[in-house]
Amino acid sequence: MSENEYIVELAEGEEQEVINLAGYQVAKAELFAHTREPAITVWDNKIKFNMACLRKFPGVTHIQLLIHPDEKRLIVRPCEPDAPDSLRWASGGGEKEIKARDMLCQIFAAKLFELMQWDKQYKYKMLGKPAIYNNEGLYLFKLTDFELFVNNGTKKRRSYFPADWRECFGVPVEEHEEAYKIDLAEGYVSTNEVGGEKHD
Repeated sequence: MSENEYIVELAEGEEQEVINLAGYQVAKAELFAHTREPAITVWDNKIKFNMACLRKFPGVTHIQLLIHPDEKRLIVRPCEPDAPDSLRWASGGGEKEIKARDMLCQIFAAKLFELMQWDKQYKYKMLGKPAIYNNEGLYLFKLTDFELFVNNGTKKRRSYFPADWRECFGVPVEEHEEAYKIDLAEGYVSTNEVGGEKHD
């Protein structure tokens, strides 16, 4: 049984319909309320991971960021503080509670905005999904699956999604699992190669 297969117990006498998933789309999580879901928000001069993301890696204060410029995907890889190109994504640690922190990165953000052709007057939020590479737990963010926030001068923020999402609910079932498979040996670069700025 694969990780996406679950056994459903039927009540006595209950009929089970056999279906074909061809033609179905997996509804995008971004279309639902997701304040408690792991996410990264990107401004034109900083990035920030939310607490839900930090809780996926208990006690981890430092990470490496990997970018795939062609596939437009970002990976969070937990690491030791003294690892090459480590970035501190949380304040606290040790006996102190870990909290999310702003990661100032004007050069990195500029390169990311250029890669994605984003508008610098907006901020962009992406939900993360767990991923595994050689039994190593990672977190994957698809930069093309973003929610855009517009500051309209009030306390209420308006959010928008990519225009092509209007035509569908999500990714076809046949493509869904493939969309989150990763191979770090194919095209990923670490932050030192994309204008990362080290923070202690």
